[in-house]
Amino acid sequence: MVEQMTMIEQMAGNWLCWAILVMAMVCYQQLSLEYFARRNRVEDEAAAVTDDLKREFSGTLIGVLPLMGLLGTIIGLLDVFAGISVDGASSELVSGGIADALITTQLGLICAIPGWLLQAFVRARQGSADTRLVEAVTETERG
Repeated sequence: MVEQMTMIEQMAGNWLCWAILVMAMVCYQQLSLEYFARRNRVEDEAAAVTDDLKREFSGTLIGVLPLMGLLGTIIGLLDVFAGISVDGASSELVSGGIADALITTQLGLICAIPGWLLQAFVRARQGSADTRLVEAVTETERG
């Protein structure tokens, strides 16, 4: 329990962890809006273009999450090396700095992987809904 609290405290004090969490929330919100808007919308060309832009935007945001984690790793390791050059190499400094650096990578991946899975689910559902709509229109035109 003590180790978990330390990790939470490390995350709470890191601005990049907060940025990753906010970005993840925006991604998940975009995906849910994409899913529900598609279900409730009447088909027209302008809406289809808007949907494509939203889909690209949410995909880009999800792709940024692990890169933000990598940025946190690099920033943390630079801080470690700067500390080593000033204070010398102590095991506490090195291990603490590396732990801080890796937390952002872990958080970026933890937020991105479910986002990719949700995105695949939403797009698969939209594809099947589009197929059903085309079939219904074709059937209506025939009969």
